[in-house]
Amino acid sequence: MSKAPDLIGEATLFATPVLSFTLPDAAVLNRTLIDEIAARRSGETGVQRSNRGGWHSADDFFRREEPGHRLLAESLLEATRAATLRFQGDAPLGSLVLEAEGWINLSHAGALNAPHAHPGWLWSGCYYAQVPELGGASATDGCIEFLDGRTNLRVLSVVDMPFLRTKAQVRPVAGLLLLFPAHLMHWVYPFGGAGERVSIAFNARWTRARA
Repeated sequence: MSKAPDLIGEATLFATPVLSFTLPDAAVLNRTLIDEIAARRSGETGVQRSNRGGWHSADDFFRREEPGHRLLAESLLEATRAATLRFQGDAPLGSLVLEAEGWINLSHAGALNAPHAHPGWLWSGCYYAQVPELGGASATDGCIEFLDGRTNLRVLSVVDMPFLRTKAQVRPVAGLLLLFPAHLMHWVYPFGGAGERVSIAFNARWTRARA
């Protein structure tokens, strides 16, 4: 009678992290942000990117002078530094410079973001300043969904295991910050609530200091 082999090790290869953060005093910050964003929207046309419906600001969030914008921008950069050090280990960042761009998304009923990634960047993220109660019938209403870029994972298997799953959803709540590798394909299901969801998306990367 044969014996089962002895397991002597296990490695998780090519893992894709998605980190979740909460911000201290998020409720106070969110009220400030919502007022500042309302003032911006009244005077800015907005742009078309992955958004289908809703309003998308210019990518100048980290250059703005509004107090709420500046406070959130600092928190986003701190989260990015923490995430980098978490996976970089003890290797020093030295003279590397952290660059970032960010923009505001306002989503009303039916608005969505088409599948996309953010080439040219290391990290991408999204902070939710306002998430009204969702009113749609679907459990994925308004969720952000991450898509695995690997191919043919399920072709040869009838067994459901976590490492074979090709997508995962996160339901947004106010005060939540998500951070993930910029190459990770993602999209946002149609928003099904009343009112507007207010979120701030951003990209970040480390570069060498210019002489």
